[in-house]
Amino acid sequence: MTTFVSRIKARVAATFAAFMLGAAGLVLPSAPTLAADDVAILGLWPQSGPYADVGPLLNMGAVIALEEVGYKVAGKKIKYVTRDSETKAGTAARRSQEAIDSDGAKFIIGPWASGVALAVTEVSKKNKVMYYFSGGTEDISGKRCHRYAFMWAASPWTAMDVNLRTFKKTHPNAKTIYMFVVDYAFGWSLQKYVEQLAPKYGLTVVGVDRHPLGQREYSSYITKAMAKNPDAVFMINFGIDAISAVRQLHNFGYTPKKPVILSWSSGVEELVQMDPAMRANLQVGTNYYYTVDTPENKAFVEAYKKKSGGVPPGYAPAAGYGLMKMTLLAMQKANSTDPQKAIQALEGAKGKNFVGDFEVVAKTHQTVRPFFVLKTKVEKDMKDKHDFGTIVDVSATPQPADLNECKDIGGF
Repeated sequence: MTTFVSRIKARVAATFAAFMLGAAGLVLPSAPTLAADDVAILGLWPQSGPYADVGPLLNMGAVIALEEVGYKVAGKKIKYVTRDSETKAGTAARRSQEAIDSDGAKFIIGPWASGVALAVTEVSKKNKVMYYFSGGTEDISGKRCHRYAFMWAASPWTAMDVNLRTFKKTHPNAKTIYMFVVDYAFGWSLQKYVEQLAPKYGLTVVGVDRHPLGQREYSSYITKAMAKNPDAVFMINFGIDAISAVRQLHNFGYTPKKPVILSWSSGVEELVQMDPAMRANLQVGTNYYYTVDTPENKAFVEAYKKKSGGVPPGYAPAAGYGLMKMTLLAMQKANSTDPQKAIQALEGAKGKNFVGDFEVVAKTHQTVRPFFVLKTKVEKDMKDKHDFGTIVDVSATPQPADLNECKDIGGF
């Protein structure tokens, strides 16, 4: 059966052609020098490696944001270039530097993995270019913070708090959870806060299994988890990792008898690859769901569906869109494409956008915005084939200031 991502790729291949990279990670032919009336923005997306299927979706979200402004900002034309991160820290850092040197990139968005982002943020600092990332690590707006880097995704603390709160509210008699955690920076950040916050909700973590990125076989983890008889399996993983784990938990008979929590999910991109039986009794935490009721989101969803053959966007295209929108907002507010002026204009900014109210915390560069929790629907309750769930809780409660490790955002 044709996969969701394959269908999306087939629909939008022509649109991507002007932006996507070859396997070697080289941008398509463009002017060798940046014109005086241009500003270059780098979209750093995984086009090969573990998250290769997500790269085109991230890119499409960014393209929609650019189309909205006609590829112009602050009186200049936008030159949009892309590089393949390969979900490798060294590769992503090198290709970011290449884009800065060869294309004059002054703004970077992406990639799609926290460990990779931690390498790219150092490139942005060294070269004094503005960088916006969306992911699960707290370090971008925490202990690795600096003046040039911003975080779009909700704080890991915010996300884990509302996941646990929702689970306890819907399962008041629950007492134990067992965790599956992907073993890199993203997983570590979220695991820390689950373990800290669980007692607040009367929950005990009875076991933790860390697995490598790209894990496909979960039977040994599931056997250990079922031996502990937890009230829920709490997962901190993503994409194919999460889909594989859910499928095998269902095959072992854990679901739908007991719930599984996908605490940091891509939403549509994961749920569409599960059959209805697999989706039964899932709690899904996500930075985005397409039913968010704002005028801006309705416009984004319609624009995306026109390019995707009617499939609504999930977290990946929403992240690409959100990262580009915030980067453009910085330049619009500054009326300048100078990174330092754009950064100053964005610090402390408040407003409404497609996910709801937002604030960019000046001291940390964390974007405070809603995080959503869904309850999946059984097949008979679905209004259409993409009606996967209902938003049952939302939180924009910021991480307590005393827990944030960004002690000094620094200067330029």
